[in-house]
Amino acid sequence: MGRTTALLLAVVALPALALPAAAGEERVATFEVRSEAGSFPVGERDVHWSTPEDDVRVWELDGVLKFDVDSVPNADFIRVELAAAGGAPLEVGTYTDVTWRLDPAKPTLRVIARGFVCSPVSGHFTIHRIERDQGTGQLTDVDVEVEQRCGTADAPAFRGHATLTS
Repeated sequence: MGRTTALLLAVVALPALALPAAAGEERVATFEVRSEAGSFPVGERDVHWSTPEDDVRVWELDGVLKFDVDSVPNADFIRVELAAAGGAPLEVGTYTDVTWRLDPAKPTLRVIARGFVCSPVSGHFTIHRIERDQGTGQLTDVDVEVEQRCGTADAPAFRGHATLTS
């Protein structure tokens, strides 16, 4: 089929990942998926999740921007992980020539669904806005769009959009 799939064998449980809001500040995270039939590993979807109704998390850890949703009613889990080449901090701009693994020469785009990830990947992501607290360096605001195709550049597309705003 021209694509290799990898099963993620371990899932690391992390404590509450959303950053605490300042007194009186309400943080909103959203995650939208628009993927075509046959898009691996997510499949065909057109769905929008938003806090506080849904368990949407957007955070940055060790230079990797992550956003996910754990939809309990259908036992579904989708996560997207993004990183700049060489571990550089992500900045506003479009990242192309992606790979699914952390790589010193290429940006990382990894979509995980139900423990599966695509390899190789074709796609790109665009950081429209990214802001960090000047004192702590923690992510405060972000607006990002991704497009991933599994195996080849003409495979069905997974498209996602995530925001975190204060």
